[in-house]
Amino acid sequence: MLLIAVFTVLGNAASDIWLVGTIVIFIAHSAATHQWQWLQTRWFQLAIVFWIWLVITSLLSQWPESSIKVSLPWIRFPLFAIALPILLGLQFRMRHILLASLVTCLLVLAIVLVFEKINNPGVERLYGVWSQDQSPKAGWLVAGFGLPVAYWALSKMLESATAALWALPLVAILVFSATLTGEIYITLSFLLGIALFLVACRMSVKLSAWAFLLGLLVLLLIIWFAPETAQRFQHSLTTRLPWMPSSDYYTPWMRGLAAAELNPFLGIGAKNHMFYCEETAELLSIGGGVCFPHPHQLYIQIAAETGGVGLFLFLLMVAALIYEIVKGAHWRTLPLPTKAALCLVITVLWPISTYSHAFGQHRNFFTWFAIAWALSFVSKKNTSRGNSNHPTA
Repeated sequence: MLLIAVFTVLGNAASDIWLVGTIVIFIAHSAATHQWQWLQTRWFQLAIVFWIWLVITSLLSQWPESSIKVSLPWIRFPLFAIALPILLGLQFRMRHILLASLVTCLLVLAIVLVFEKINNPGVERLYGVWSQDQSPKAGWLVAGFGLPVAYWALSKMLESATAALWALPLVAILVFSATLTGEIYITLSFLLGIALFLVACRMSVKLSAWAFLLGLLVLLLIIWFAPETAQRFQHSLTTRLPWMPSSDYYTPWMRGLAAAELNPFLGIGAKNHMFYCEETAELLSIGGGVCFPHPHQLYIQIAAETGGVGLFLFLLMVAALIYEIVKGAHWRTLPLPTKAALCLVITVLWPISTYSHAFGQHRNFFTWFAIAWALSFVSKKNTSRGNSNHPTA
């Protein structure tokens, strides 16, 4: 099942097989061993409460048939996030297998992206093995799989300076791949995650200097190899930040906020943003143009489609998830696995960022995989079988 990570470059099907297969194996293992303690995990209990509210708001919405198809299976994402760390803890070599699968997947995608850019030098975005009309984006995979791999490589470098000989080039390849996709905000999130981890680990001046020089080299390589992408980044950072009226994200964000304001308690129901926008003059008057399927922002969509109650429950779940990661540790002396897990969760759930559909595939799979990997960093079984100071296999 872990080897399916290699085939996630093929799109939703492999991701769904991996996600659902992991859950089925996990439930079967829990039933066979009578180990259901994970049901007492506070963040997961809050996830269940949020899911129930999500289903209720879908059923009470104007378009329940469409909404329930998305809200009902959403619970599979938290289930996957709690299942994967426990299954990885059963046999420590599983972490080696999964890491090898992730690295293989990322390197294959990096090669595909380079050839795609060579063959299509003028395109703004690269899609890897996916066609342009498919929803998956290469940037989602690079960020969702790349950050855990980058944290593993960087932590190995902190353990042994000689590991920098392969760790820094690997991280550089990941940064190069993320930038090459042309997914501006995903790339910024990826860089934010790397920066958070380096700051949290208080890397030595020498290693920091090498990391800075390598980052500069990657930047120069992007400018030389993909000048159109470099210009797009410059343009986006000056005119397309989501809160700027000139940004193409500004209208969906503002419409999402308006929908949340008009429906403060129940929201409009999952996946109903486009339907509601097309029938609501208050939203159509904002920005003009066509209505979007979703507001392109995680928390705005949750507020608009599940109301203030749903947003409050989701934030409680996030807070409980962070507490699960840091509990039992002093904030001034957090061990490296805890720092890595905390940085990973903060990065993927960073509030000021763009997002795809909050309740469906394909972006959600990579977000919740990163959360699962973060939880595996602080899993007692994983840290006791490995080095407790490093979130590594």
